[in-house]
Amino acid sequence: MREETLHPIKAAVALAAVLLLASARAEEWPAKPVRVVVAFGAGGSADILGRLVAAALSEEFHQRFYVENRPGNSGSIGSAMVARAEPDGYTLLIGGSGPHLTGPAINPNIGYDPMRDFTHIAMIAGDTYALAANPALGVRTLDQLIALAREKPLAAASPGPGSLGHLLLLQFNRLAKVDIQHIPAAGGAVTDVLGNHVPLALTTVLTVGEHLRSGALVGIALTSPARNPAFPDIPTFAELGYPAMRGSTWFWLTAPRGLPPEVVEKLNGAMRRIVKAPRVQAYFARQALMTMDLDVAGVNRFLADELAHWAPLAKQAGLRVQ
Repeated sequence: MREETLHPIKAAVALAAVLLLASARAEEWPAKPVRVVVAFGAGGSADILGRLVAAALSEEFHQRFYVENRPGNSGSIGSAMVARAEPDGYTLLIGGSGPHLTGPAINPNIGYDPMRDFTHIAMIAGDTYALAANPALGVRTLDQLIALAREKPLAAASPGPGSLGHLLLLQFNRLAKVDIQHIPAAGGAVTDVLGNHVPLALTTVLTVGEHLRSGALVGIALTSPARNPAFPDIPTFAELGYPAMRGSTWFWLTAPRGLPPEVVEKLNGAMRRIVKAPRVQAYFARQALMTMDLDVAGVNRFLADELAHWAPLAKQAGLRVQ
């Protein structure tokens, strides 16, 4: 009888020990290097921001944060890998609108639920899209491009199938009554256009911005609601008569479901300080990137709202990835 009454006490003591150990581990975090997974190839927006975040977090926590590129299937391979990882704080992911907001809507076998299977932590930045052309194409305005597209076949590269760039291209084809072929080029859309393998790219401003400034590529139009001070000479689709051609892709820091709350709060606070730092703000302004300062609850509300907006549009576009 005495032994039976001790069982609940032993269980309570064991549970308390587990909780204390978990708390101690969270307090010690990060006690070793942290992997920051980028689900796209080198040179794209996610990779650029991932490296910025890894460097800044390394300074913040006096521990090594390093980028690991795991590209494939428009970001779903790396995202699925992180969804299955241990939620110990040593595997993070640069979340993105493609693999988390539109990807699950067009791929029923993507391998994860974008909200349920992740611990979304902090916003990094938002990036609008640019329609850019290789100068050899010989067009400098949207009207010239539309006229040429009605005369001969053209193609445009995007960050990948199901990406916002892909959706915007489909929408532009419908609105302008043209048929520009989509070329998925995960992480390499700009490279393909610079090499004149594809004449056009509909990709993020961050990846194409320096080439627009240098003249290596011609900026045709932006998807921002108004002209961006960083690129004052490039018109918006809206001012050219295509107000529906508006959209931004967002990037945020996320992790596997079940990340300890103490680690989540540490990372959220650190990322908010990093994004508000003057040198980061100056860089974001130069690259025409948007920011927002959100706590963890705010991040999850924003992403749920974005998912509710973009997922139906992806389905309506008739895209299907198996």
